[in-house]
Amino acid sequence: MQLRPIGCSFYMKNRRPVSEVCCPVLCGHITEMELYRKKIIRNRHRHSQLSYASYCHITEQENEVVNLPPISNGKSAILDPHTKGQTTARRLQELFFSEDLRDHHVSRHRTVRKKKNSIGHQLVPLSRVSVETELEITAHLKYHLHQRHSNRNTQDSSLEEKGDVVFQKTKTVFFKSLVPLEENEKEEKEDDEDEERKEGGVIVQNASSCTDEAPDGQGSLSEGPFRAVDVHDKQRFDERDPKVQHHSSPNTLNDDSVSSFHIKERRFMIYLCGGYKDTVPERSALMESVYPRLYLHCKQRGYDFRMIDLRAGLGDPVSDHHDLAEMHMETLRRCQETEGPNFFVFTGQKHEIRSLPNTIPQADFEAILKLVERSKKKLSRRQSDMAVDSQSSIGTGDSRSFVLDKELILSEEREAFQSSAVMSENSISSCSMSDGDETQLARTWMDYDQDSSLLQTWYKLDKNTIPAVYRLLPVSTHHPDFLSRDGHRRKLARKAWRSSCVKVWNVLWRSGPEAIGEEAVCRLLRTVLDWEVEQGLGGKQPPEEYSHCYKRIITDLLYNLKNEYASQFIDLHKGRPEINQTLHQAQQRFIRNIHLKLRHTNIHETSVSWGRKGMSAKHNRSHQFYVERLCSHFQRTLTASLNRLMQVRQAKGSFDMQRKDVSRLRVEEEIRRHVRFGKTLAQGYVFRQDFLMEVKHVLQASSSSQNTVLLLGELGSGKSTTLAKLAQLIPTWIPGDAAVLTCFVGLTSESRNVRLLLQTLCLQLANIYSLKTEISESLSELSSQLCSLLGLVTEARPLTLVLDGLDNLSEEHETDLSWLSNVLVPNVFTVLSAGTQSKCAQILQSQVKVAVLSLPALHRDEIASGLASRLASDFRQLTESQWSLLFQSCLSCPSPLYLNLAYVGTRQWSSFTPKESLNIPTDPNQLFVSILVSLEREHGPCLVRRMALLVSLSCSGVTEEELLVLLGRDDNVTRETAVLHHQTLAVSEYSPVPYALVARLLHNLRDYISEVESDGTWVLRWTHAEFGYAVLQRYAPTEDSIKAVHADFADYFNGNVPNSQVFQPLAWIRKEKGRRCYEFNLRKLHCLPYHYIHSGQIIPLLERCLFNYEFLMHKLWGLSVCHVQEDLKAAVIPDKELLDVKLLEQVLCLSYSVLLNDPCQLASQLLGRLERIISQDKPVTSGDPRRYSFLHDLLAQCKSSSLPVLVPSYTCLLPPGGLVHTLLSGHMSVVTALAHGRRHMVSCSSDGLLNLWRLDEQTRPVRHLPRAHGPAVDWAADSLTLCLDDSVLVLQMGHCLQVREVDSGKVLYMEKESLDVPVVTSACDGRLLVVFYDGSHMVKVFDLVASCSLLCCVNLALEFEPIHKDQSVLVSRHSVKDFVLFAYRDGGEAAIFNAKGGVVSSTLKAQHPAASIQAVEISSQYLLLFCRYPYKRDSEIFHIELFSTASFQYLRSILGCSQDYISQVTIAGGGSHIVAFCPAPRSSTTEIITWNLETEDHKHIARFPGLLAYGVCSDLHYCVGFCAGEQFLRTWDLGSRINDQTLTYNVHKAHSDGTAEIVTMQRYPRYVVCRSTRPGTVRLWNVARTRFKGRPVQVEHGLFSSSDIALVRDLKLYILSDRGTTNFTDAPTSVYQTLLVYDLLKKSYIKKQTGLFIYPCPRQDYRLLDGEILLGLSETRDHLILWDLDSGYIKGRIKTSYKETLLSSMDRDSQMMSSKEKTGLVMPWDRRTETQTAKRRRREREVKREKDEQQRLEREKFNSIDQYLLSGDEQVVICSYFAHHLNVFSVVSEEHLHTLEDRWSLLSLRTTAITHTGGYLVVSNYSEAQHAPYLTLWDTQQGRVRKRLKNEPEICCIAISDDACRVVFGISGLNKLKVWEPFRRKHKTISGYGSLNLNWSSLLFITEGQSKAILLSDEVSMWDLDNGTLLSVFTPDSKIQTISLLGPNNGTLLLGFSDMSTLITMTVSQQNTHTKSSVACGKDLFGESSSSEDDEETNKN
Repeated sequence: MQLRPIGCSFYMKNRRPVSEVCCPVLCGHITEMELYRKKIIRNRHRHSQLSYASYCHITEQENEVVNLPPISNGKSAILDPHTKGQTTARRLQELFFSEDLRDHHVSRHRTVRKKKNSIGHQLVPLSRVSVETELEITAHLKYHLHQRHSNRNTQDSSLEEKGDVVFQKTKTVFFKSLVPLEENEKEEKEDDEDEERKEGGVIVQNASSCTDEAPDGQGSLSEGPFRAVDVHDKQRFDERDPKVQHHSSPNTLNDDSVSSFHIKERRFMIYLCGGYKDTVPERSALMESVYPRLYLHCKQRGYDFRMIDLRAGLGDPVSDHHDLAEMHMETLRRCQETEGPNFFVFTGQKHEIRSLPNTIPQADFEAILKLVERSKKKLSRRQSDMAVDSQSSIGTGDSRSFVLDKELILSEEREAFQSSAVMSENSISSCSMSDGDETQLARTWMDYDQDSSLLQTWYKLDKNTIPAVYRLLPVSTHHPDFLSRDGHRRKLARKAWRSSCVKVWNVLWRSGPEAIGEEAVCRLLRTVLDWEVEQGLGGKQPPEEYSHCYKRIITDLLYNLKNEYASQFIDLHKGRPEINQTLHQAQQRFIRNIHLKLRHTNIHETSVSWGRKGMSAKHNRSHQFYVERLCSHFQRTLTASLNRLMQVRQAKGSFDMQRKDVSRLRVEEEIRRHVRFGKTLAQGYVFRQDFLMEVKHVLQASSSSQNTVLLLGELGSGKSTTLAKLAQLIPTWIPGDAAVLTCFVGLTSESRNVRLLLQTLCLQLANIYSLKTEISESLSELSSQLCSLLGLVTEARPLTLVLDGLDNLSEEHETDLSWLSNVLVPNVFTVLSAGTQSKCAQILQSQVKVAVLSLPALHRDEIASGLASRLASDFRQLTESQWSLLFQSCLSCPSPLYLNLAYVGTRQWSSFTPKESLNIPTDPNQLFVSILVSLEREHGPCLVRRMALLVSLSCSGVTEEELLVLLGRDDNVTRETAVLHHQTLAVSEYSPVPYALVARLLHNLRDYISEVESDGTWVLRWTHAEFGYAVLQRYAPTEDSIKAVHADFADYFNGNVPNSQVFQPLAWIRKEKGRRCYEFNLRKLHCLPYHYIHSGQIIPLLERCLFNYEFLMHKLWGLSVCHVQEDLKAAVIPDKELLDVKLLEQVLCLSYSVLLNDPCQLASQLLGRLERIISQDKPVTSGDPRRYSFLHDLLAQCKSSSLPVLVPSYTCLLPPGGLVHTLLSGHMSVVTALAHGRRHMVSCSSDGLLNLWRLDEQTRPVRHLPRAHGPAVDWAADSLTLCLDDSVLVLQMGHCLQVREVDSGKVLYMEKESLDVPVVTSACDGRLLVVFYDGSHMVKVFDLVASCSLLCCVNLALEFEPIHKDQSVLVSRHSVKDFVLFAYRDGGEAAIFNAKGGVVSSTLKAQHPAASIQAVEISSQYLLLFCRYPYKRDSEIFHIELFSTASFQYLRSILGCSQDYISQVTIAGGGSHIVAFCPAPRSSTTEIITWNLETEDHKHIARFPGLLAYGVCSDLHYCVGFCAGEQFLRTWDLGSRINDQTLTYNVHKAHSDGTAEIVTMQRYPRYVVCRSTRPGTVRLWNVARTRFKGRPVQVEHGLFSSSDIALVRDLKLYILSDRGTTNFTDAPTSVYQTLLVYDLLKKSYIKKQTGLFIYPCPRQDYRLLDGEILLGLSETRDHLILWDLDSGYIKGRIKTSYKETLLSSMDRDSQMMSSKEKTGLVMPWDRRTETQTAKRRRREREVKREKDEQQRLEREKFNSIDQYLLSGDEQVVICSYFAHHLNVFSVVSEEHLHTLEDRWSLLSLRTTAITHTGGYLVVSNYSEAQHAPYLTLWDTQQGRVRKRLKNEPEICCIAISDDACRVVFGISGLNKLKVWEPFRRKHKTISGYGSLNLNWSSLLFITEGQSKAILLSDEVSMWDLDNGTLLSVFTPDSKIQTISLLGPNNGTLLLGFSDMSTLITMTVSQQNTHTKSSVACGKDLFGESSSSEDDEETNKN
């Protein structure tokens, strides 16, 4: 298509001479001659030429011009002087229609036509006329046109149509001629505009209604948004509206709304803007592809991310209340409040839609209206004059013809205008007002009358705003169908509004510049995009840091204007494929202004070509490439900027340490939220000042009585605001440096949970009082810990505790408020609040001593002042009737909530609002419902209902992402959106509902919905809980409707949405330096169980949450085990017992401490406790269900964890079902002592704190005992004793003794540094204090009644003496009368001491001489001796021997069992039961056992990991103890299991044994032989069969005794027996004389050989080599011996053979001493003055010292062998000798290979490691010369040092790879592993985990090709050596006795436990790893059956 210049196009289309077309010529001459003659003279030199090609190309030059017919270069016609007195109408008439001008123009035009082909067209700089002059010219032209039309009524109708086209073109040309001069003026003011423009927020006065139709006039389009404000116009603007910049109205946004408490938020918000149609491909691609990736990138680093596009999916931005611009600006401002880039604008070649201002200042509007009226009057007067003149000049005619013709023309004009006003529904660019006919015709007074009526119809004066403004009426005011529920009627109303919008906009554009100035008009008529760019580029400086612009140009767009899609990308005239130059130029100016504000580096321009459907990535590969490139650039740019701003928490330490840090940070952030919220509320407090004084008096009066103040009030009464103000005032009311703890329950989801609330309070208290302690997790522990922390409060530093909204506590703990009794302590001022009728208030008044105050209703004056202050702050006022209605409504419901609601409702009132439409319900619920009803009319009932329910039923709020998805999944909402909002454009599959619709509704609810941070994201929730109740009453009256919403939430969080792995995973994972860093999706972890529970979907809850391993592990890790326990407690199905839930609860309780520290052990803990139970859970018959429905799947998932986890093959931990303890917290440091009295219990910690406990159902610390008075100090007691009815406390610490009063702390007696350790007990019901002294016979007796006076001090004379020096005396804790029973440990006698008489009354003897007394005790009837006797072989048993308390005679004995290890006993149950505490150091476990003294029933009631330090039990229901190193007490309810017969033990019950040694079979890799801790027992295991994972293939008992040596190799057991003495030597020598060989495969002895002479050694010194060769030590341990077990003779001896002296063979580096060390004692000045004799003597001494050192080293070669080390291939042996050297021997050649010598270090093999071939040895040694520890790598083949690592102290374990390229060692003091690569010179450290305890017994192994390490140090752990991270930990309940590795890569661990005989195979379980087991090779040898269930685990290990 070819484009012609406008002049040519005009001529060709009309096909007649230019002389016949007068209007274009006349328009040009009017401009030159009369109106702008001075400006034309100034600009005439700027004429230039424009070629045809250059015209077709769209330029971006600032002085772009438009072609017109050529204009004469001669002088402009100047009016004669006589014309000055003529009227304007007369002057214009003569000007336009004089014959001279007409002839002159015709002649000039003909000349131009002749020269057209040679010189082209001239460019004439055009000028702008004033608006008033323009209107006069237009009106006169229209008038003369009508007159001429009436005189041509005989012409053909086609000619009239051509005339219409003529004037249509005339108008186009004329208004285009008004541009350049104004542009020139702009250039002159550009330097001033940057200085004059104010930076900051943009005040949106035109919260606008939009239309996409606009006239071609230059003044209408966006030159204005970025123009400098003219000083004069700006002054006028400010004078008219001085307060417009300083007040806030419903359509005005200010930066002042940002809270002063704003902190750095961890989120980014990106705002996208651009044209509604032309930038859809770019914005859609970004939202669909880039947004998920950026969201994932930010979430992986702990940041929230939002990308907002308010135009996505919408093509019709019209709103009823014209609040579109306000919503856009408010959203943009929210984005700008975040850090980083936040504004991205996309531009094309199409201009933005026009907007109407929502408000116009009164002065401006009235000036415009006045100008319209004045023009109307002028034109009315002028019309009559023109009518007379025209009749005389044009010709005669009927006087009525003008009126008739005028009416005819006006009717045609209106029809044309209506046709131009109706915009195409599918095209935005086809709506230029230049296509209309109305503006082309001359204006008449009726047109101005119509303009005036339009303005007054749509704008009304609103005097409620200060200053008054004219407000644009809602669309539904005159088009009520705009809110119709009929989609078609809505569509018609929307079209009608567009027509009205165009007319009103036209009026403002035409009349505004002259009335109020062009700048003011430009500000009024700005588009939404103009406002966005102004705010986006001017909100933050410099804009380059926050803003970017993407500009796309379609290069060949001009050649495709006829394409049906062209109008989407460029502005065209309606119905014609021609560019609307006005809109196009405005777009170019818009882009130029962006260039002025934004640096070119941030403007990214791309050129593309036209394609199918214009610009479509789906249909054009080039466009697809462009979009992909744009997305890639956008992502790179934004990612780089965000990475610079992100403060990512570095993953330091192990997982458990990271979790603790994150948990603490989370709690601290929770505290800050409450503090900020309280400050915000307190700032707005204005009511109830008298009530504050009342609270002050109550608090001051309660300080002595320790009362708590409880404020009661109804919902919305202002409790939270009042408490926030009190939190500020109370510290000023009370003396001292008061601290304030404030918590608003319900502010966050964490604060609604009682447990988390207490955790927050405890952490704040610990921080306030600078106490470093671990904060507990469970509710009971936190309750006790809170009590202990409150004990730190002093009078000098009191505490104020403010807790608001306790009735908002959630139901997890059934609103447990018992902990509030702990706050009733001195110096703690507590203020609580709750609802008046709430259950919480009733509980508080019944359980806690509180002073109740009710919040009074608002007073009349308070209401008046409150309303007045709000109106003043908003710069508003009300009419008298409106004020009266509002005030009376607030009086009827005098609460702050209602006052706020009512006032917010009046913001929509204007002064012209009809009285009948003013209505305020007198109930807050009804008032809020009325708001919802009004929103339903505008937005649709389904959308409002769904959103309100989602907000109300969400878990602590709903995010915008959740809203979009859940709204889109509601069919009713999507249908309603399609019908009411004509949603036809494609939206992202993630949410079919456009975000703009949701944003509009949220914008209308902005006063009722707040955005708060929760679970690491931002959620929306009601500002008051009352709104949620109102929503549920209206929209969800039934339980089923509520459950349906919860079910939708659950389905969403379960992942049934697109991109769920991005938006709703369990955790966002990123890899950082080889380690995986987790950011947990706390939102999902909290909400998914919550909504399952509230929707009644318990079975899905169990399947997908509680018995889903991945969810369970992530919740344990991201939150805590307590959260899971709360979910399990809520998982209840009525009338059905869930055995799986019960069992899982018990497992979590047993593993509580482990999972609390390391949740990653979930899989190992579950399998280690449940594997045996689940493997035995099989249906009896094929049709029967299994007992456990969910645990089978859970354990199967544990074996394919997403994390590398060490999982055991079988049960190796304590199984559920036993008696479980509960924890009692109350100490901030380690507990050291415990004592019980009659009703109370006292505990002491290492900081000297004494807690007094009450033994009842809620065992908790009653109070802290007062500190000791006087010079006494508080001790960390070793033992405590309560005496004299719990009123006196005796403390013993070491050799010191102190007696004090319990209540006052007064010290009654103190004894310091006695010679012996005192052992304390009491007699005579606690009145007498009896003190024994360990190690002596002295006893002291004190009378506590007489202030602890000394009664007697005696030295006991006994027939028996103590055996031990320390802890020798055993004393009974109880007494009968004044008798105390005592004995000496391991003795056979006991004695009864009479405390009053100070004598021994009687002696009790054990019944057998072999007895060894271990404990003594007294009950009311019996004297008890606990004696240990030998039992059977290699075992012992306890007897309890009973003596009468009356006669002291022996009565009977009670047998125990062989598994009892008693350390402490106590009497319980009123003397009926004995409770014994049995810690077993061998297994690191403790058992609690009981005897019934009457029935002699013996039970093992409880067993738990850990060694109990002390325990007490006066009542079977309250057994209390503590383990060493713990800060809490443990309590058991023994009474609940005392009658359980399954716990009964007897003497015949088999003793459980452990595994002492694990031996793998090299020839039979699937078999492992385990030697039991019980002598003679051997078990054979098939580790390849799943069927035999819990039971051995074969068990052999009694094969050997404890004195025999048993060695295993290749399924044969070699037993060295018959240890005797030889007689053929000079001295008798002990030897083994017999060898027994037992074949495990044949189950029989296959060989017995006697006459052997094998010297006995410790068992670890024997090694059985291949070929039945036994390696051992000689009798003198000076050499190694090889015995041939086949023949029984010595095969060879391996001895040392030193070829040269040690000194000569030493390493050169080690033998040469530095000169400094040789002369270390000689100073330089001494050397200078040294004589020759002194020098000779000094050298002699050095030589002698050297010889002595050499002799010492020579003597060391005769040392005996300390230990030896055998290589893995059994070829090399290395021996140590307690010397400075090691010897290397060859086993094959029996030769001495090398001596490894270090003159300055003692070399030992206790901390060493050797390679498999023995080629390298790594040794930890200490250099005496350098005084530094070393780690030395020796080359044993060459006998020299290869590498050394200096300054590595406290190395406790070492491992080395087979090629010696990697060495791993552990540091005991630092609890770290270090990796050393000696040949690469690399060295790195791996931090340990919290419970790691590296010691000298730790074992370290390198596995899997040097990439992994296995560490056994109480716990088993796996480490990633390549990445330097900890992979997995397994914490056993008992001690692991032995460990072995199996397989070629040592990938399988074999564990032997000290208290169980089962061999545990442990492998690494990880998702998607299927490696064939290394033990699967070989075949079964012991007849193991092969079946489907016995299939080998070839893919599971």
